Amino acid sequence: MYFKLCVYLRKLSAMYRTKIEELKGWKNKENRKPLLINGARQIGKSWLVKHFGTEHFTGKTIIVNFDLQKDIHHIFDKNLDAKRIIFELEIALNTAINVETDLVFFDEIQACPNALASLRYFYEDYTELYLIAAGSLLDFEFRNVPFPVGRVDIMAMFPMTFYEYLLAMEKDKLAQLIQAPVEEFDESYAQFFEEELNLYFIIGGMPEAVADFKKNKNLENVKSIQNNLLYTYEQDFKKYQPTVNSDCLDDILENIIKLLGNQIVYTKLSDGFTSPTIKKGVEVLKTAKILHSVPNVSVSGLPLTKAGKQFKLFYLDIGLLVRKSGIDYSNLYIKKELTAAFQGALAEQFVMQQLIAKKDVDPKYWARTDKGTSSEIDFVMVENGKIVPIEVKAGKSGSLKSLHYILEHNPHIEKAIVYSNARLGQEGKVHYIPMIFAGR
Repeated sequence: MYFKLCVYLRKLSAMYRTKIEELKGWKNKENRKPLLINGARQIGKSWLVKHFGTEHFTGKTIIVNFDLQKDIHHIFDKNLDAKRIIFELEIALNTAINVETDLVFFDEIQACPNALASLRYFYEDYTELYLIAAGSLLDFEFRNVPFPVGRVDIMAMFPMTFYEYLLAMEKDKLAQLIQAPVEEFDESYAQFFEEELNLYFIIGGMPEAVADFKKNKNLENVKSIQNNLLYTYEQDFKKYQPTVNSDCLDDILENIIKLLGNQIVYTKLSDGFTSPTIKKGVEVLKTAKILHSVPNVSVSGLPLTKAGKQFKLFYLDIGLLVRKSGIDYSNLYIKKELTAAFQGALAEQFVMQQLIAKKDVDPKYWARTDKGTSSEIDFVMVENGKIVPIEVKAGKSGSLKSLHYILEHNPHIEKAIVYSNARLGQEGKVHYIPMIFAGR
C-alpha cells in the first residue's frame, strides 16, 4: 500500500520524497508547532513544502521568500506579535490568509533573523496557523541569535535516497522490491540493481541532478550541475569569514576524499593550518550540512557514549563526492576502475547517506582505543533499544574479524548487520543483507 501511494504521488509531481509522510504527520498533530526544515542548499526543501501545500491543503500556499522579498523584513522589525505580523503580511502580499485551509511558508528564513525569532510567538499566540519555515545554513546564521527551543518542530532533510531515486527514474518494480520484506528478496534480482546503484553512486541524490538525468540521460549534464553546486557551496565559504579561513575549508574538503571512512584526527585534514583552526573548519562544514561527522562510541551499554578523540567524516552526497574526487566517469561502470579502498569508502558513504535520511537516526561507529589494536566497526546504531553493529563490504566477501570480536566481547549485543553484495542470510547473530536495503 505504501509503495502504491509513493508511485501515485510520483506520477502527480514527477518526483516523490518520503518526507511528505512526515509533513502529513505534522499537519495532523494535536499539539502542532511551527515546523522548521533544516538542510543544506539545493536538496529540495522549497519544492517539498510547495508540493505539500498543493496536495494537502484545500486553500493556498502563501510563500514569503526572505531572500527575494527583502522589503518584507521590516514587518518583523517592529515587534514579534504573531497576529500583527500575519495582518501586515496580508496587506503586503495583497491576499487573505485563512488559518483553517492555507499553509504559510517562510522560505530562506536565514535571511531574516527576526523571522526565526518570531516562530516561538506563532506557537504561543497563533497555534491554529499552519506555518512551515525552511532555510540553509541555519545553524551557522543563527549561532548568535536566540533559538526558539521547544517552540518549534524541527525536520532535518537530506539528498534523495536510493529508493526516492528509483521512483524518480520510474524504476517502480525495483523500488517495490526494496520496500518488500528483506527475507522475501530473491538473490537473482540483484543483477537488476547493479546499473542503477552504479548510476546513483555517480548522480547522487541532489534533486536537480536526478531530474536532469531522468530527462536527458546525459552524465555530462550531471557533471555540470554538480560542478555548479560545489562552486555554490565553496562561494558560501566567504560568508564564514572571519570565523574560519576559507583555504582551510578547501583543504578539509580535498583531504576528506582520501580519508573517507577512515578514523580521523584534525591534523590529517590539512598541513597548512593548526589543529584548532582545522577543528573550527570541520565544525563550520558540519554546521553547513556539507559534512556529517560520526563519533567513536563505547558499546558497553546504553546510552552510547563517546570513546576517544577519533571520528569519521562523510560528504553530504555521494554524487558530489565522486565529482569532487575528479574521477572521469565517462565509462558508466566506474566501479570496475576504482581501487578497492575507494570502492569500500563509496559503499560506506552510500550506507551512511541512506541511514541518516531516516527520521531520528544518528549512526556512530566503534573502534578499539587501546594502543596497538585496530578493530573497527563501520557503524553502530540503536534499534528498538538494542545496540546493532553494522559492517559494510563493497564486494561479496571480506574479513569480519572486528565484528566477531565485538560480538564475542559484548554478549548483550544480540544482532549485527553486514551490508554487502553477498548472499542474503544469517549466521548466528550476523544478518547478511544486500546493500540496496540500507536505510530500511
